[in-house]
Amino acid sequence: MATNTGRIYNWAIQRTESRRAPLWIGLLFFLELILFIPLDAILLFFCLRNRSKIPYYVLVATISSTISGLCGYMLGHLLWDFVGPYVLNHLIAASSFDQFASHYQNYENWAVLGGAILPFPLKILSLSAGIFHLKLAPFLGFLFFGRALRFSLVGITMYFWGDKVKGFVDRHFNRLLLLVGAKVAMGLAFFWALTG
Repeated sequence: MATNTGRIYNWAIQRTESRRAPLWIGLLFFLELILFIPLDAILLFFCLRNRSKIPYYVLVATISSTISGLCGYMLGHLLWDFVGPYVLNHLIAASSFDQFASHYQNYENWAVLGGAILPFPLKILSLSAGIFHLKLAPFLGFLFFGRALRFSLVGITMYFWGDKVKGFVDRHFNRLLLLVGAKVAMGLAFFWALTG
């Protein structure tokens, strides 16, 4: 575990020093839908190494993450007709699914905004929005706003307290990567709370 996280740490440091740093940020946040690493930690490395470009990095991360969310939405929207019957018959009771759908649709904008700001898996947020046919424009608007706020907080923190944060990250990078498990747990808890 330590070796793998060390490799990720070294890889991130190397990319922050590349001329193609914005491209790497864009690619990583576009792939957020399928990655299982905490991208906020990656973003803070880029912001720390290039503080003059923090607004640019935040914008690139926000746009790429929103596009990734759109892809997840479309997957959920288009594939549910094919996989839905299997899921409802084998993985989730139809009554629980209907209850969850009702809750999600009643609070859709707040659910999307909260999920976009909190360390909540984009996979679950966007796929479920597509499955439950949330309105696309509000979904994208609230997702963009929430992501912009979240990533701006990362950028502002690195601008004012970057050296202190870097020291913390250097010492606790392995623990930060364990936030992946916490994000998954939050996603499952979110589903459980809405169906309970």
